[in-house]
Amino acid sequence: MSKKLTNESPNQKTSLADRRSSGRQKADVKLLESEQLFRSLTEKSFAAAFIVQDGKFRYINTSAIAYADYTAEELVGKDSGIIVHPDDKEMAKKKAREMLQGIDYAPYEFRMVTKQGAIRYVIQIVSPIQYNGKPAILGNAIDVTERRRVEEALRESERRLADIIDFLPDATLAIDLKGKVIAWNHAIEEMTGVKAADILGKGDYEYALPFYGIRRPILADLVLKPDKKIERSYYSILEKNKDILIIETWVPFLKWKKAFLWAKASPLYDSKGDIVGAIESIRDITERKEAERMLQESEEKYRSLASSTDVMYLVDKDCRYLFMNEGFLSRLGISLGDVEGKSYDEFHSEEDAREFMEIISRIFKMGQAIQHEHKSERDDKYFLRSLSPVKDPEGRTIAVTVVSKDITKRKQAEEALRESERRLSDIIDFLPDATLAINRKGNVIAWNRAIEEMTGVKADDMVGKGDFEYALPFYGVRRPILIDLVLKPDKKTERNYYSVFKKEEDQLIVETWVPALKDNRAFLWAKASPLYDSKGRIVGAIESIRDITERKQAEEMLEKREVELEAKTNELEDLNAALRVLLKQREEDRNELEQKVLSNVKLLILPYIDKLKSRVDLKGSSYVNVLESNLKEIVSPFAQKLSVKYLNLTNREVQIANLIKEEKTTKEIAALLNVSESAVNVYRYHIRRKLNLTKKHNLRSYLSS
Repeated sequence: MSKKLTNESPNQKTSLADRRSSGRQKADVKLLESEQLFRSLTEKSFAAAFIVQDGKFRYINTSAIAYADYTAEELVGKDSGIIVHPDDKEMAKKKAREMLQGIDYAPYEFRMVTKQGAIRYVIQIVSPIQYNGKPAILGNAIDVTERRRVEEALRESERRLADIIDFLPDATLAIDLKGKVIAWNHAIEEMTGVKAADILGKGDYEYALPFYGIRRPILADLVLKPDKKIERSYYSILEKNKDILIIETWVPFLKWKKAFLWAKASPLYDSKGDIVGAIESIRDITERKEAERMLQESEEKYRSLASSTDVMYLVDKDCRYLFMNEGFLSRLGISLGDVEGKSYDEFHSEEDAREFMEIISRIFKMGQAIQHEHKSERDDKYFLRSLSPVKDPEGRTIAVTVVSKDITKRKQAEEALRESERRLSDIIDFLPDATLAINRKGNVIAWNRAIEEMTGVKADDMVGKGDFEYALPFYGVRRPILIDLVLKPDKKTERNYYSVFKKEEDQLIVETWVPALKDNRAFLWAKASPLYDSKGRIVGAIESIRDITERKQAEEMLEKREVELEAKTNELEDLNAALRVLLKQREEDRNELEQKVLSNVKLLILPYIDKLKSRVDLKGSSYVNVLESNLKEIVSPFAQKLSVKYLNLTNREVQIANLIKEEKTTKEIAALLNVSESAVNVYRYHIRRKLNLTKKHNLRSYLSS
């Protein structure tokens, strides 16, 4: 090839360059046309489109600008993270990387922050491209903010609807078009003993089992799929009011007992008016049905109650008295003739009469028994009124029987109980120790002020909560605490969670570290015991908690100091042992020194003193003898003993005692010391007295010993 390039003529070289230049121009034209086409397409797109290169916007279309509420000039060349919510930046980067690496192709959602600070929700997908000859990222996004808001509103609406259904007083269930349970409220849980968690989503007539013991259609199914045969076979009483069905029927299997139920069912519609399911409310009217059966037996049965202390009377549709017993008559203080056939409102206030008439009207319309509490304006007494329809053989309501029982004492007892509970609540609230109480279901029934301060959790946010909610402020997780072990002892939990665990009769006492008390580790003392009702049955548990972190830290510091003190003691013992060794060595050195001094005196000094004795006169000889005596005294162990034993002698008395010990006579001592002999005798007397010696003792012998 190089040979061909070498042999080319100048004209050939020029032609080749022209061709290359022409090729580049065509490529540039195609690139420009491609970019213009891309811009034309993206500018007309409803979706946001943008190009990011080196982390910065290089191109952004009109929709993207509208989403972000910026101008193109404010975004192009800026960091692409400027429009991403701070909490979503890492997630967005991670998702983009996974898309670019081919790990994940699913569009992802993040929050966009507009120029004005508003939050918008965006679903985005990215892909790699070449831009101006370099790698870049092409992003496409769709604003789903409105959809998110609609979804959130829908969830909130569904939640409110679920709460309403759950707190309806009547047992209620709902099914969809496929016959699957979509609602099962608290009242139906109590009626059937079946929890919502165990039946929601179930189909194939699962909801019929608690009532009939078999899988079969119930009233809600007839709303969705009317069936005359099923209606006749299963329900003797069935009323229709437009699209609402109402029945009364016996069921054989409700909590293993036969029961008489009233039920009402209607369709569920969507926003377009299409049926999407059915809802049914059920009420147990077994007691009322039994009362009706008893009332229908004969009028004599009513008369047999005439002597009852309870107030009992019978009224018609217009609230006129048809019958009343002695209890009713004695209470009003009138005779039967004075009241029979007259209206209720003639004997009661306007407001009371209006309320009573509404109840009677409802009973005649629905054929259902009603029970309610009523306060008499006549004497401020409380009565429990049970109103039941009296029906003819065709099932039509012809009258209402009213049995009114005086419950004044019960109401007073209930009020006293509430007052007692309030006082108990006040006592618990003002206890100095943090205190909580739970019922047998594990729901919080007391959370006092001290535990509010300890945990930072208010009573309003905790009372009524269960599922170990009360453990979260202490441990950060839902788990049994001491109060739960009172109700449900568990050896494994005791071993795993408590190093110090004591039992005193029915009380439990622990000391333990907790990791999450106001985000700090704390050491707590706690004491828990059962709560009993008036019959001695356990109805819950109570626990008091005390923060003893400072005391525990002090104990740990004291233990640390004791360890350090023990170490110091061991060091001192080692030091004392070393000192004893040194003292012993010193004693041995001192003895050795004494021996050397004594030896040197005997060998180097005393021989010369002996020679000196023969060369001096008598007086000089005496001085030499004294010198020799004193020198011996210095080097003799006796000198130490004498100085210790005779510390009460004067210097002159010590000097004379030494001369006496050297067998010097009184005359010689007087001559040596240049004193009189009588003075020496006086010193001898003082020495004997100070040494506690009698005349029997020889002074020289004693001193020599």
